[in-house]
Amino acid sequence: MDLLNLTSTSTYPESENETFELEEDDCHYEVLQPHMLVMRFWMVSIFGSTISFVSMIENIFLFLLFVTSRRHRRENLFMMLLAFFDIFVSMAYIMLMSVNVLSDVLMSPILVNVWYTYMIPILTISHIAMTSSSFLIVAASFERYCATLNTPYLRFAQRNRSFIALCAVFLGVVSKGTISIEFELVHHEQCIGQMMATTMKFRPFVFETQYHYLFRFWYRNFVTVFAPFFILLYLNIRIVKALTTYTTATVCLVTNGNTEDLQKRKASARAATRTLVMVGCCYIVSNIINVILTSLEQTNNELAVDYPDLYIILIDLVSLLTTMACAARLPIYLYCQPTLRREIFMRFKRLCVPCSSSSPEKLGERLKSVETDTSFLSKGETSMLERVPIATISEDKPKKSTPTKCCMHSPYETLL
Repeated sequence: MDLLNLTSTSTYPESENETFELEEDDCHYEVLQPHMLVMRFWMVSIFGSTISFVSMIENIFLFLLFVTSRRHRRENLFMMLLAFFDIFVSMAYIMLMSVNVLSDVLMSPILVNVWYTYMIPILTISHIAMTSSSFLIVAASFERYCATLNTPYLRFAQRNRSFIALCAVFLGVVSKGTISIEFELVHHEQCIGQMMATTMKFRPFVFETQYHYLFRFWYRNFVTVFAPFFILLYLNIRIVKALTTYTTATVCLVTNGNTEDLQKRKASARAATRTLVMVGCCYIVSNIINVILTSLEQTNNELAVDYPDLYIILIDLVSLLTTMACAARLPIYLYCQPTLRREIFMRFKRLCVPCSSSSPEKLGERLKSVETDTSFLSKGETSMLERVPIATISEDKPKKSTPTKCCMHSPYETLL
């Protein structure tokens, strides 16, 4: 029982259909690369499961934090959806990868049969979640790119944030939802009570029609693997280049003329950009192996046969890096976002009120003050007289001419 190609985002070679065929008189089960089983157990079932469990706890906390706040639901919609999908990605890693390797270690027919009962729906959900997350990160990076470079698309990106997020999720469902109909389970009565009692194979239409070539090969590879990776790489390079080229960025905010408040908003804008750059870089690093592996598979269909040990390690690393990227989001937010960090700590203290000396009323007031610290920008439309630029864009080596002032008509400190 092997999840190699099933848990990666690459296409599945045609020879895979043969690996699930079972001869009538053969119920013998062989572990793939048995000399690597112990290493895979520690890497996937122990280390990977621990990371996934931590990621689930972190993202459940983040999702509840965002979904219970009107400001976060409006301004940090991408973050909220990203946390929601990360929960399923982390859960799927344990249910698919960890249980799969554990069943090989224990050689347990019961565990194998249980695994097959949920394998196809969980596999579909996990791929939808991973693909939707990648599109959400791209959408958030595009909005931050527009804000950093002050492009004319900024107003459109922020006014249609909900619609863009919906399109990202819809694209993920369309791209990977058909996984649920690509496979079928085969039950072998002569092998009841053994490891090979149930196997899985592709349905006939997958390779007998143009579905595999047009949709699985061309569409899935280029739209869900290569496109998000290289678009995000380009956006991050442009954002970082802009931040290193210009000493300050222009932010148009509603203020009361308080210099301290202006500096606070300016720092918040920098923190938001830094946060998203780190989230994007984390995604790029975690998907480098997947992009390379997908490229190699297109040039060499026998990669798994020619280099089985390397292929297994790379596939396990692809899944492990994906769940590690999910677990890294909360530390990134805590490191880059002081305001959000205070809000998270206050919310955590509210959960531990019985163990805290502070009263619930005081904690509630402090949490409310933290939540409204950067929320006045969303209280409605303001007149142009109230919008004051925090800073102007100026190069590291300014010329004699005065710097050009510009104004962005939206809250720049929005995290994602």
